[in-house]
Amino acid sequence: MTIIQLRVLLELKDLGNFTEVGDRLGITQSAVSHALASFEKEVGLAMFNRDRRGVFPTEAGNRILDHVREILVRVDRIQEEVSLLSGLKIGKIRIGTLQSAAIRMMPGIIGTMRQKFPGIEISVFEGTDQEVHDWILSDTVDLGILTAPCDRLEIIPLLTDRMFGILPEGHPLADRNSLTLDQLSSEPIIRSLGSCGMLVASGFSNAGLSPGKKTIEARNISTVSAMVRSGAGSAILPGLAVPKDHTGIRVIPIEPPLLREIVLGAQKLSSLSPAARVFVDQTREWLKGRFDDLT
Repeated sequence: MTIIQLRVLLELKDLGNFTEVGDRLGITQSAVSHALASFEKEVGLAMFNRDRRGVFPTEAGNRILDHVREILVRVDRIQEEVSLLSGLKIGKIRIGTLQSAAIRMMPGIIGTMRQKFPGIEISVFEGTDQEVHDWILSDTVDLGILTAPCDRLEIIPLLTDRMFGILPEGHPLADRNSLTLDQLSSEPIIRSLGSCGMLVASGFSNAGLSPGKKTIEARNISTVSAMVRSGAGSAILPGLAVPKDHTGIRVIPIEPPLLREIVLGAQKLSSLSPAARVFVDQTREWLKGRFDDLT
């Protein structure tokens, strides 16, 4: 068996289409078919079923593909180590991140990485805390930017993010320097899904309060802000998620402070690839002096 055969197998599982696999790997569709047929002949097992919907792993294929993925991770690590030793610095990194960090942090970090390490390829997956956590544990991503605590993960603290009240312009409380959860408890709250929504709910609960009866839920941060601007209600968002454009809204800190901890998480930090270690170093360096106003 060859490395190209293994890469074909893994791409077929992810893409389910011979043409797309060929485009991804830079080979012809017939070469993809030949690589699969040769591997299946060598191991004496059918790896994939084929029908009109596409290509799908067999039960045996799924079991073998788990090992294939591990092998290719090790191959990539070897290539990255060789690159690091020779000073070339190439590699691939898959990063899972919260939506707010994707908006406020990732552009700057990736921009720095592109300038200093153009040979490192970065893929970004945006999701909720739970999604990012699951992606790390399933090896879908190498690292994740999420909130602590993080069960079964090793973490590197990045920053503390404070919650703010977001009110429509002209709201009776809009001229205040700070807001309490008690003051917001009678407000219709537009709730952001994910960890910050749970943090807000926990804050109300710990204070013996409940959010306003008319609660609207939205996954997208920009949707929450747009709803506040329209006068549909108020919101409580972490500093990273607060829009830079304050037109039509007032952004007021919550007192006493309601905080969340943003961290980098991985299954095992000591096992990170050279490229992932570079990403960790550049992330910590880029964050110095930034977002101090969030606390």
